Amino acid sequence: MSFSTTKVIGILQSLILSCVLVTHVAAQDIVIHDDPRFNSVAWMQTAAEYQLLARQSYRLAQYQMNIGLSDGHWSADEVQVAEGGYFGKPPAVILDLDETVLDNSAYNARNIIEKTEYTQENWNAWCNEERARLIPGACDFLKAANALGVKVFFITNRRDEVKTATVNNLKKLGICADENNVLTRNDAEGRGGDKLSRRAMVARDHRIILLMGDNLSDICSEMEVTDHVLRSATANRKA
Repeated sequence: MSFSTTKVIGILQSLILSCVLVTHVAAQDIVIHDDPRFNSVAWMQTAAEYQLLARQSYRLAQYQMNIGLSDGHWSADEVQVAEGGYFGKPPAVILDLDETVLDNSAYNARNIIEKTEYTQENWNAWCNEERARLIPGACDFLKAANALGVKVFFITNRRDEVKTATVNNLKKLGICADENNVLTRNDAEGRGGDKLSRRAMVARDHRIILLMGDNLSDICSEMEVTDHVLRSATANRKA
């Protein structure tokens, strides 16, 4: 996908204004057409295709949730299936947050404008602003889960330091969230980035009928590797 420089600057200026990221940016100072991140951010924020794909994904998730509810022997968690003993437990769904429920494209747009990269420090600062928006379809899905009596948990690799801000952000968006259903990361306390220990926390008292995320490590183990061949082989084996 390609954009003329004029169109690129025009779109980025609209992103700045809509997200209130900065008070003033001179168009001539924004050198963005060479930034490989721009097209992906612009597509996410402006493409009708992205909006519809996200909504479709959540509609399919709701359909799958209903199947899981109707079958008391169903679990979406590979460890829970292997260990058994989950029959009769109340149902729960687990969702990742960032780019699954929360849209952080404004943070990425800011990094493009300011010519900066992701760091833990500027990411935490963004989280503390409590200004992430909702991914299309997320709110309707979560409302449906609540109406069906399904407990919703959010397992995120946001750190403990921004947990309160994350809960506040979700509440501002009309999402039922609190300190108990938002499970953040803390490596020192055994809540690592692979999310396995936190899924196990949910599995102790609930039957996990659905897992949702934008990364396979949100769904299964052995995906915390960078080798794409190995990741693809693992995904195919677990499919």
